[in-house]
Amino acid sequence: MITSDYELKQYLQRIKDNQAKITTQRIEILKVLIDHKHEHLTAEDIVKQLNDSKIGQATVYRTLELFCSCGILNKVNFKKEEMTRYDLIDLNKKHFHHHLICNQCGKVIEINDDLEKLEKTIQENYGFKIINHELTISGICKECQNGDRDEN
Repeated sequence: MITSDYELKQYLQRIKDNQAKITTQRIEILKVLIDHKHEHLTAEDIVKQLNDSKIGQATVYRTLELFCSCGILNKVNFKKEEMTRYDLIDLNKKHFHHHLICNQCGKVIEINDDLEKLEKTIQENYGFKIINHELTISGICKECQNGDRDEN
């Protein structure tokens, strides 16, 4: 996949807006995240993607923390995994997407349906101003329910 210049510029601007420097290492890591934006990569996955690069694991971890603090990356944990996964935030959408997680096979399905009606109810009933929300729903995917998934 090829990183779009427009998308890359949006994320770089967000980093600059947070008074962080733009370095070649940060750009390389950001390109990996953009190219795999529909996946939920671990820091180790990102290091593997950068295998031809001279970027070390410590730099990847520090950069991921920076990206989280800049609001371009979210940490997510699925199915009681011990490792943290990262999800690139779409800067053109109002809210972060949500996840359906299969308890049997670990499949993660992203859903983009918004929860505006629920948000409105919460704001009206509790006087709570919602800035953002994340939702993870665990259950059994269609393939596992139907016995269609291989157990390999």
